[in-house]
Amino acid sequence: MSTNIPLTGNFKVTCEYKRKGNWLAGFHTGIDLYCDNLKIYATCNGIVSATGYDKSYGNYIVVKNYEKDNYHWFCHLSEIYVTVGEKVSRVDVIGKMGNTGNSTGTHLHFEIRTSCNCYGKTENPADYMGIPNKVGTYNSQNYQIEKTNNTIKTKKIKTPTYLRNEPTINSNRKTLYIANTTIIILNENIAQNDGYNWDRVKVKVTGQVGYMINSNYK
Repeated sequence: MSTNIPLTGNFKVTCEYKRKGNWLAGFHTGIDLYCDNLKIYATCNGIVSATGYDKSYGNYIVVKNYEKDNYHWFCHLSEIYVTVGEKVSRVDVIGKMGNTGNSTGTHLHFEIRTSCNCYGKTENPADYMGIPNKVGTYNSQNYQIEKTNNTIKTKKIKTPTYLRNEPTINSNRKTLYIANTTIIILNENIAQNDGYNWDRVKVKVTGQVGYMINSNYK
């Protein structure tokens, strides 16, 4: 069993991605998470590109994702278990949650930067994890990305449909795809909103991840 989530079991989102506030970028560049289990997992298959201490981020680890050209930042750690150049997988424990740097309590700041690895150039970590970008309590068991039989479900979309960044018709991103596009189903029936059942999916041709109403292709 594995997930794209750096924590395991019940965990909380305590601050959303892109929340407006007094950050240098003008918004929260990552997502803040808390779990009673303080182990931090790598979230991707990659290589440790940096570790260290920053007055804002505290003790941090940066992992370059092999599967997509981006960088995963794990911040405010109390302990670091990996070294630069070390290869890791998403199921590897790489550190321990803490309260270092500019932090008001024990938590993990999880941030995904684009290929430039520049501050403020970020992607939505909630999308990557497959959870809503919303303060709340979640359980990693509901967001597995690998089936126990190692099979991957795919579907052909017969009519154009929308990929949304959250499982709701009120989502602020909706991209139209042509008919006969193949999608990979990552999580079935991940949410029930607006009278629909939603799946978390990946568009095979582009690699984009989002949510679709499953009645559109079932």
